[in-house]
Amino acid sequence: FTFNISCDGNSFFLQEQDALGNTAATSFGQLNCLLKVKNDDKASVTVYLKKGYEFTTSGQKTYEKMDFQDALSGVYQSIMFSADGANLTDTHLYCRLACDREPCCDGFILTQTLLRGGTILCNLMSSPDVLLCNKNDWRPSSEVQSYGLCDNVKYDPRKKQFTLSLGGQEFTGKPLEEDPSLFTSFQEVYLWKVSFQHSFSFSDSTMELFSQVDTELVLIDGNRTMPSQQYWLFKLQFSVQQANLWCLSRCAQENTFCQLAEVQNTSSGDFICTLFPEAQRCDNSLTFTPESCTFVLPYRPQTLFHKKAELGDRVKAFYTRLPFQVLRGISVRSKMPMTRKSVSNGFFECERRCDADPCCKGFGFLNVSQTEGGEVLCLTLGNLGFQTCSEETKGPWRISDCSPPDSEIKTYPFGWYQNPVVQNDAPTVCPSALLPPLLEKVSLDSWQSLDMSSVLIDSSIMNFDIAHISIDASSDFSAARDLCLSECYQKPACHITTLEVWPASVRCVFYPDTQSCTHSLQGHSCWLLLREEATYIYRKKVKEDVSSTTDSMFIATQGTLKGRSEAIKVGAEWKRITQFFGVPYAAPPLAQKRFSAPESYSWTGSWEATVPRAKCWQPGFGKASSPTASEDCLYLNVFIPQNLGQNASVLVFFHNTGENGGRREQLDLEGSFLAAIGDVIVVTASYRVGIFGFLSTGSSEASGNWGLLDQVAALTWVQAHISSFGGDPRQVSVAADRGGADITSIHLLTTSASSRLFRRAVLMGGSVLSPAAAISQKRAQEQAAALAQEVSCPTSPYSDMMSCLRQKPADILNDAQTKLLAISGPFHYWGPVVDGIYLQETPIRALQRFLRVKVDLLIGSVQRDGLINRAKAIKKFEESQGRTSSKTAFYQALQNSLGGEDSETSIEAAATWYYSLEHSTEDYSSFSRALENATRDYFINCPIIDMANHWAREARGNIYMYYVPETYSQNSMELLADVQYAFGLPFHPQYEQQFTLEQKSLSLKIMKYFTNFIKTGNPNYPYDFSKKVLETTPLWPEFLPHTNGDNYKEFSPGLLNHQGLKKAECSFWSKYIRTLKASTGKCSECGNHFQMGC
Repeated sequence: FTFNISCDGNSFFLQEQDALGNTAATSFGQLNCLLKVKNDDKASVTVYLKKGYEFTTSGQKTYEKMDFQDALSGVYQSIMFSADGANLTDTHLYCRLACDREPCCDGFILTQTLLRGGTILCNLMSSPDVLLCNKNDWRPSSEVQSYGLCDNVKYDPRKKQFTLSLGGQEFTGKPLEEDPSLFTSFQEVYLWKVSFQHSFSFSDSTMELFSQVDTELVLIDGNRTMPSQQYWLFKLQFSVQQANLWCLSRCAQENTFCQLAEVQNTSSGDFICTLFPEAQRCDNSLTFTPESCTFVLPYRPQTLFHKKAELGDRVKAFYTRLPFQVLRGISVRSKMPMTRKSVSNGFFECERRCDADPCCKGFGFLNVSQTEGGEVLCLTLGNLGFQTCSEETKGPWRISDCSPPDSEIKTYPFGWYQNPVVQNDAPTVCPSALLPPLLEKVSLDSWQSLDMSSVLIDSSIMNFDIAHISIDASSDFSAARDLCLSECYQKPACHITTLEVWPASVRCVFYPDTQSCTHSLQGHSCWLLLREEATYIYRKKVKEDVSSTTDSMFIATQGTLKGRSEAIKVGAEWKRITQFFGVPYAAPPLAQKRFSAPESYSWTGSWEATVPRAKCWQPGFGKASSPTASEDCLYLNVFIPQNLGQNASVLVFFHNTGENGGRREQLDLEGSFLAAIGDVIVVTASYRVGIFGFLSTGSSEASGNWGLLDQVAALTWVQAHISSFGGDPRQVSVAADRGGADITSIHLLTTSASSRLFRRAVLMGGSVLSPAAAISQKRAQEQAAALAQEVSCPTSPYSDMMSCLRQKPADILNDAQTKLLAISGPFHYWGPVVDGIYLQETPIRALQRFLRVKVDLLIGSVQRDGLINRAKAIKKFEESQGRTSSKTAFYQALQNSLGGEDSETSIEAAATWYYSLEHSTEDYSSFSRALENATRDYFINCPIIDMANHWAREARGNIYMYYVPETYSQNSMELLADVQYAFGLPFHPQYEQQFTLEQKSLSLKIMKYFTNFIKTGNPNYPYDFSKKVLETTPLWPEFLPHTNGDNYKEFSPGLLNHQGLKKAECSFWSKYIRTLKASTGKCSECGNHFQMGC
């Protein structure tokens, strides 16, 4: 068939002229269009019309549906039909036919609106100049939600009528609904492109608002999508210059949206004007080069213009300074050097540049060079990203790298600034911001979510870090949460993350493990301490490799330690501890390695660490000790509590166990209870003592100090490997007791402290200021010769002597040193020697020098301690050998030692008088007690007090002192009360029957003191506010250098504080004896205020 469609004029029912307030509009009630089919057979016909051809009809002109929906001008006649009497298909056919008949018609706009309850408009156009309202145009969100498909409908609430603009014509009227949700439901432009002529005039001053961009420098990113607005400019109405001017004028009018204008000459000769928002992209470096910023578009533009920034005369926004030094994940919109301007003028311009950019959320005003004069740079920012290195954080604890930046940020007015005004007109124009990539995607299963019911707020907490995530960077809370959790998860020191949504940011606060527990015999309670309230609280779950079920541990570069897991009972509660016994930290010093420095030891595969290893030989060990004593003794033991997080504090306690009846499988001291109470890692380590650790010839044959170097080797091992157990190598405390404390304290004066092998020290009954803490090379040589003679070795040359001594069995050498020590005083022994290598000068002289690092110190003594008490093993050995006379010789040597290393008779006489040392055979026990008191004060108590005074006076770190009175230091154990209480021995099944409930309670409190000190350098509960809520231990005052500052804590049930420990006795040694020596002219260092006896 052949067919045609005709809309005959006789079908129309005229209603009115000047319809909808427009003189060029005519309104009809109905429209009927007929489909004409040629059918010569007069047969019955059924007609099917192919889909897609409803709007196709024969005619003189062919029309193209454009992507545009409106024209700036050109409509000269409008024909309207009621929606009840017509439809879009018929009206479209009518428009085509009508435009065909009109020689001046170049196209039409077909529109359906709700005016008068529903109206379809056919708007005939002649010579339209510019097509606008492209279907793909970006429009502000306010327009998207407007009444029309284009921004061409206005509403007058006073008259309650709408005005519709189409192709330069306006139509007014009222819909049936007062507030319709969509006023215009259909609007299309159909164009017959013909030649027509029109002229336009523009001001050339428009060009001055723009700069032309070299399109070769534009980066092309085909995946980038950008909002835009397009306009079609007809070729015979615009020249190239006119098209450029029109496009730039349109861009200038779009002040919020348009920053870039592209004019493209199409293949048909028409022009397309495309407007873009800012497409400049800058790198995030804090330097400026011409290549720092470039334009990025989805395609190569033909001609591109960039709008120049129009800076106002005043600042519109009140910019606030961000309290952060480092911003990550920012989007830099522009960079501008300000070096040639004054600081105030540069800052003022930077503010106005941000004002001029609708997408600017803030700026950085930075001195990016610390050289004289500096190089000042202004960066405008599209988002403020992830803000770290908070200026709110005053303490040293951080999770971010906040080393001094190259740029000056802290000094006002330099820094980062935020526009606090929320800009609602810009979000759809501005490019979306991306958060910095996650260091690692962390599952929420790795975190425990808590609520405020398990939290105490304590504003005195100083260890915390803060980061903010700008809302501009992420409006998705889950993304912000994941970023903060990822930051914390990657830092072993970080255990807790809290989040709070602020108006302009998500606030993240990071904490170390701030859980605080109070312990009693009935149980314990724990709270999480936070500095501020938070809606979201997350605590890092314990990693499996340090959990209570772990009984093996992989040591990098070596192998797997096989330990054991044990449940211990503390009061009414059970806790699980992972224990590793007998871990080698150095090679066995056997054979030719006897009397030499420790060497590193490598092992691979697996190491059985379930039972203790042999103990080191000590004076007093007899044959019964042989199965459990050995030179192969350089081992340590590690105790890890259940649910310990990463970066735990560590205590390394140097201690050689005494005789235990030949039982190797049981330690007489272990760290399980202290580790469980304080959530710290405890390491106990053996080291060589006596001749095996300190024999010295004063030459290269045997320089000595092997025991000191053993301790250095153990501390070095801890630095290298403790992180595998969950420990923090930066939080290591070193400790020792009795004579071991004298030895260990020497590290405070050597490179061990300056190399940060430890940060804190606990000295229990010893001090580097003890008169016998170190011996001279001459004394060491005399001691070596005495030993050689005792075991029938030559005394010279030294090479022959050492060769002979290395061949002697260990038990023979140990018996020999025990015999010699049994009749010698404290100055005649094998101990640390001034070797010129590790210990380069006497401790007295070393203390007078400036120490580069500070070490916190906890130091104290026990009334029951003393040189006679310490020699019980030697006395027992001598009795087993039938040498009963050695006791008298030993006592005489002790008495002689009161006169100093040179046994000055006048000094000894003064001490004899002061301590009532005159005795008779009938009252030998009184003499023994008096001698113990005298030597205790001279060698132990007063040196400890002198060291505390010196440490406080020179501000070498925090210093806390304790004392255990006689009443609470009595029992049958070899270990003294301070060690018993600090290591929780009252709870050990082997010893608990020897302690009362009162003593067990005291032990809990002392363990808390010690672990607080191990963690912070202060034995007190670390937070001021929450201690009022929690049942904490009584305050332990610091030892201070001024009058009445000599505070100490008494380890008794009341945990009382006192002042002036042993003030009279120590005054005798430090003042009277010094005056006495000065009067005799026998004191070479009487000006030294802590030279004991001078």
